[in-house]
Amino acid sequence: MLRVYDHRFLAMDGAQRGRLMSGTRQVLGEDGLNDAARAVLPVRYRLRAFCIQHGLQDELERLIREELDGHEVGAVVVGGRVYAVYPYLRGVPRQDADVTSEVGLRHRLDEASWQGKRVRVRGVAAIERIEARETKVELILRERRSRVEHRFPADASASGGFEVEADMALPGPGRWDARVAASALGVTREARFGTVRADRLDTESQRRALTSNLASTIYFTKGGYLAVVVRNQKPAPLRAKLRRRLLR
Repeated sequence: MLRVYDHRFLAMDGAQRGRLMSGTRQVLGEDGLNDAARAVLPVRYRLRAFCIQHGLQDELERLIREELDGHEVGAVVVGGRVYAVYPYLRGVPRQDADVTSEVGLRHRLDEASWQGKRVRVRGVAAIERIEARETKVELILRERRSRVEHRFPADASASGGFEVEADMALPGPGRWDARVAASALGVTREARFGTVRADRLDTESQRRALTSNLASTIYFTKGGYLAVVVRNQKPAPLRAKLRRRLLR
């Protein structure tokens, strides 16, 4: 019912638009959307229903045009919930403007390399729609089987950039998937990391010996995600050690 309110609605003449809105208003009823419908509909359909219910044809047309043009909608955070802001729409109930479940994490990997025995990661991580003076960013290494996590706080900038170094001797042996988390204004978003990356980022595996018994490799999974594997390595045989010493 509400899906037709897109480019097809704008292609109609004024009389056709009015008749369609009138018919939809009758289906919605005086109370508009119920709580069950609100719970499953994305904000764009909830706002269409609001405009139709209150006869806001000009506002509805503007809403649709801005969506088709890719216009970015601002948002405010209240009590950990995120609400879309449409200056030309007044009296919208909070539950109709709530986009908390639709807000994701914008991220990009710019560097993954060894700095001594630490993995250095640079990139971007910011919560969509939210503008904040301070965003806290963490690199999360999660062991694939045990699900054990190690978190490394990053140095983050106001523009969303971050940099962090992780000592891979701390997590120890395992296959560690990289994730990134960002928190701002009481809202936190987390995502697996690495599929979105800088154009010239080197994706070749990078191996490094951590100790005489541990070795680690930075690599990308088949799905394109960043990961680090840490393995126990067998100590070199005594003969090989003696040979290396003699050849020094």
